[in-house]
Order: sequence, then C-alpha cells, then structure tokens
Amino acid sequence: GRLPPFPTDLSPSTFRQVFGGMAAEAGLGLHAMWGFSPAVDLLDACPVRPRDCPRRVLLGCPSDIRHVLVSMARRHRSCDGAPVEFTVVERQLEVLARHLLLMQIAFDWELPVRHRANVLLEVFGNVHVQSRTQRYIERLARQLETLICDGRGVLAGVVDLSRLKYRERDSLVNIFHSWRSTSTFDVDGLRDHRLRALFGQRYDSRKNVVDWDYQSRIRPKAGVIHSKLYRDWRLNGHAFEFGDQHYVEPNRTLGSYAEGVMKKGKDKGLKKEVLGFWADIVNSPYPAFGVTAEPVTPMVESLFQVQNKGTGVEQYRHNTVEVAVFNVMSWLWEIETGEVYTMTKEHDIFSGLGGEITEAGSAAGADGSSASQATAEALRRARSIVRSLTGFRIQFMCGSIEDLCAKSSPQQNHFDAVFLSTLSAQALSNSNLLSILHRDAVVVAESAAHLVPLSKEQEVEYDARLDELAKGAGMAAVPAPFAVCASPIGDGAGPYQPLKV
Repeated sequence: GRLPPFPTDLSPSTFRQVFGGMAAEAGLGLHAMWGFSPAVDLLDACPVRPRDCPRRVLLGCPSDIRHVLVSMARRHRSCDGAPVEFTVVERQLEVLARHLLLMQIAFDWELPVRHRANVLLEVFGNVHVQSRTQRYIERLARQLETLICDGRGVLAGVVDLSRLKYRERDSLVNIFHSWRSTSTFDVDGLRDHRLRALFGQRYDSRKNVVDWDYQSRIRPKAGVIHSKLYRDWRLNGHAFEFGDQHYVEPNRTLGSYAEGVMKKGKDKGLKKEVLGFWADIVNSPYPAFGVTAEPVTPMVESLFQVQNKGTGVEQYRHNTVEVAVFNVMSWLWEIETGEVYTMTKEHDIFSGLGGEITEAGSAAGADGSSASQATAEALRRARSIVRSLTGFRIQFMCGSIEDLCAKSSPQQNHFDAVFLSTLSAQALSNSNLLSILHRDAVVVAESAAHLVPLSKEQEVEYDARLDELAKGAGMAAVPAPFAVCASPIGDGAGPYQPLKV
C-alpha cells in the first residue's frame, strides 16, 4: 500500500523517520546511488560576484555527479573564469566512491565523447555491466587508489579529500578493492531478495504492479520514460543498454554495507555490517539524466516529440535513454570544447559530433596512421579537459550538512548556492545553516515530484513542508533566478523549489 500521511512535526528527526521508513517499505533504498531529480546548473544559480571572487556551492547528498557535470560544462557561460569550489557531502562512503569513479570516467580523455557517455551511464544505472567495462572499472579503481594514497592521478588537481578522516580514506581503498572481479557480489540474488520484500504477496503479479506505478506516477511527469524501459529496469535492473552488448558482470559499484541484525547462526541477534544491494528499486536512474534537456535549439525539442497525438495511444518518438546520452554527451563536449553541443540533424543526437570523434576502438585501426590519429585525438582531449578544469575544485566529505555546520566557523564556507536532496532536506531546520551561507545565497531543495512511492497528495504535502521549513529558517521563496534544465514541453519541469536567504 501507500505510505501513511506525513506527520505534522517538522523536526529533523521526523524527516529522518519519514524517509527512513520510506526507504525500507517502498524500495527507495537505504543508500541512494542516483538522484531523484534532473540536473541543475548551480553556478547559474549563484548571485553575481566580482570576477576574482570564488563561487562556492554546497551539495547535500546529491547521490551522483549530475549537478557537478552540468555546472562544470556551463561554467564558462556564467562564471567568466572565476574560481569554483564545490563541496559534496554524502552519508555513505560507497556513494562517495562512485562519485570519484564517475568523475574519473567523465574526464578520461582516452575515450571519445560518445563512448565515454555510454560507459558512464552503463556504470551509473545498470546492475550488470559488460566484461570490458568491468576490466575498465578495475583499471580506474587502481588509479583512484593511487589518488587516495599518494595524491596522484587525473583528479589530483581537482579533488580535495582533506575533510576525510584517515579511516575513511582506508575504507575508500577497501571499496575500490571490492570492485575487482575476484570479489563475490551476487547482485541478482540480493536484488531479488529486495524485490520479494517489496512486492510481498504480489510478487507473482509484479508486472501489473509495475505498470500501475508507471501509469500513475511516471507517465504524467516523464512520459519520455517508455513503459517497456521502466518495466525492464524494475524487473531486471538494466537502465541503459546499447546495441547488442552482453551485460554479464555484476556492477560491484552498487554494493554497499548496511547495519543489520543476524537472524540465524551463532551470531543470531547481533548487529553486523551486511553487504547487499541497498539502492533504489522503485524510482529508476532515469530522472537524473534522462527526463529533461536544455532546449538550446528546436532540434533538441525534437527529442520530446509526441506521435499520434489525440489518438489515445500517444508515444514519444525518442526515449529517456537517448535523452540521457544526449545530455551526458553534450556536457562532456562543452567541458572539452567550451562550446555548446549542437545537433545538425533533427532526431539525430550524434549529428553534432562530426567526423573527428569516433566510437572507441574504431580509431585504433590496423594501420599505424589510425593509431597515431587516435593518439593525437587523445592528446587534444587531454589538453582541453585540463584547461577546462583549471580553477575548479571539488571537496568531498562523509557525514551530513549538520556535521558541516557544526565544524564550520561563521567566517568559513560562505556558500553562494546550496542543493539539498530529499535525503538532506532536514538541514533546512538546522539553525546553523544560515551561518555558512552568504546573505543572498540561493538554496535549491529537491521536491518529491519524481518519488514514485508517494501519492499525489503526499507529494504536495511534502513540498508544502519544505516551504514551511524554509520560512521557519528565515528564507523566502523566489522565482528561479537560473535556467532550470526543463523539457521543452514541460514534462517533468518544476522539480525544484528555489529559496533565497
């Protein structure tokens, strides 16, 4: 059934109880491995500052790198070369480790943009990956170990790990070790256990339950998520599949530890950290990357074209996977070139790549000229990425916004913009939050628009609670002062409630 009504108490403990119960009962998961809303350019949300003044942005439990990627891509539009400092706070080290891995993939200049986007989405949202992707993950994991232990690597000049404790760094290294193919991770069995707990007696009719969730909660907000894609992900865990590839290796990056009580054996009754698949099994990874796009040209709007209007069998011509690939690819393109990615043919998301960028592997042909051309392209990408990362710094912290507020002095970390996910919304009631914000800072709070387990009434009630918390903290609602990434036809638009201190 649906969740009970939200309690009237608006304390932080109540928020934790509500979302803790929701995670356990409705399948959102104890650990969020992806976000529940589209990406927002948070640098565009920052108030106007002098050019030499750093832009500081705080992200509370974003669960992935979508906001970082889109903000970095469009940095040249709004910051005019100003230094940028992001602070990302996550509760679980496994989620933080995935941040680092996805960033490592995004800035891997050895891969062309198109292939890099595909791999990033594959690792991001699939419970299984290709064998070659597993080998790629292991290689990047070794590089990340070097980053943690020796401070060397592609991300060394970008990532700041000074807020991590030594034991947290050691735990990160252990997490990277667990991504090796020699580590056992029965993702099928673990996910099936979660599904059986979620559906209960309705397990045998789970397809009907999934179809009901789609028709009542997904289609009205994000019809570009086709029903078959959503159903396949709910039942099999595969969100992004490309061509005739075989996804046979468990995606070990989705494994995480949660405290549980042993039910049998010699340790019965004792609390232990249990490895499991504790990620979302209801919402899907699609809202993070695949339900909106920046309508820079009419050709982008064609991605949301609806066919058979008025017939009762309306269907989007394109789907959420194509939109996600377009978004990630366009952000990576803009990071490398400093130019907005532009489609040259309607309905063809790859038409803006031109002849320079090819699929991974195609450039490494049999003759030496192809190999040298591939090397030259990789060097060009390397120079472009390094140049685009100049002046950009991202700091990671394990804990909560409350921890950050407690450890910061009033003179520190005056943030210009803040993003609070549903997992960190209780920070709005923290009396110390204002002390780490500029007086004209903008706070962007994630709404419940894409939370499948909630009813429409609960969605409205939750957003009203956010407003009450913000007003109680001395904030005032303002019109969005920045360009929210929204579908040109309004599908899934308005997922944010911007607030001004």
